[in-house]
Amino acid sequence: MRRGNLWICIFCLVIFSIAWGSNRAWGKYPERKIKFVVPMAPGGGADLLARALAKYVNVYLDGKVYVENITGGGGAIGFREGGKATPDGYTLTMLVTTITIAPHVIKDYPTYEIYDPICILAQDPMLITVPTESQFKTIQDLIAFAKANPGKLTAAISGIGGPSHLGMAAFGDRIGTQFTYVPYKGSAPALTAAAGKHVDIGTSTCSEATALVQGKKLRPLLVLESKRSRLFPDVPTSHEINHPVVINFWRGIAVPKGTPKEVKAVLVDAFHKAMEEEECKKLFEQVGLERVYLGPEEAGPWIKNQNDFFKLIATKVGLQPQ
Repeated sequence: MRRGNLWICIFCLVIFSIAWGSNRAWGKYPERKIKFVVPMAPGGGADLLARALAKYVNVYLDGKVYVENITGGGGAIGFREGGKATPDGYTLTMLVTTITIAPHVIKDYPTYEIYDPICILAQDPMLITVPTESQFKTIQDLIAFAKANPGKLTAAISGIGGPSHLGMAAFGDRIGTQFTYVPYKGSAPALTAAAGKHVDIGTSTCSEATALVQGKKLRPLLVLESKRSRLFPDVPTSHEINHPVVINFWRGIAVPKGTPKEVKAVLVDAFHKAMEEEECKKLFEQVGLERVYLGPEEAGPWIKNQNDFFKLIATKVGLQPQ
């Protein structure tokens, strides 16, 4: 009996020691620098946001986070390197809308499934605009003409297979018509083309169109969201006109799949606290992004839904990975 009790005590001590040692080890995290991968070029919106976020989150992570731009392949190289890194919490990656779209139009593009999400932190809804001199004064005017004349209206998009292309395709599918797409190398030249009346419709995010709308070069007609944009509070949403298509250009933080839950908990807590900082809130207002915090439990299903949605639209418009 005594020997049995002795073995039980020894077993309990071993288990306690392992658990205590494990908690102590993760309690030290982070012990070294944390690389924050941005799969886009320096100076762009995602890069500037990442560098600003690093500043705020470093308050809670002992100043260990630094940003590294890994570009190429339309974001594929950075996404792949970030997702395939050792899952120990020392590599973070900024995820954007592209990772739920590109795998359906580009062969061998990395998918969101190689990541564990930490959070979604910003959204920028898609906006449909027309030149200020356009005959279309309201979105109802545009819809009526587009349905009566399938394919006649031209829409400037930031590349075939990109968010604006699939967003307009989804909208066209919803209202029962088609548009003719004119691709440009980015949102800025696409908006410039619309402002210059080279095309009938401009597509972009709300934040990207602000300057041209304020300059009376473009007229905003519709926000593809369920709630109105704070940048364009007088512009109706797709839900309000009973065509509930939601297209958001989003930003999120993720770690490689398999990262220990103790480490993820530290990161979730740090980013959540950083997002609540008043200076951080002001940053989102300044850059025109909608500050939307979704923790890992919500972010995972939300990203999957985005991926499934864009996969469906890509199939409908006849796009295949190539």
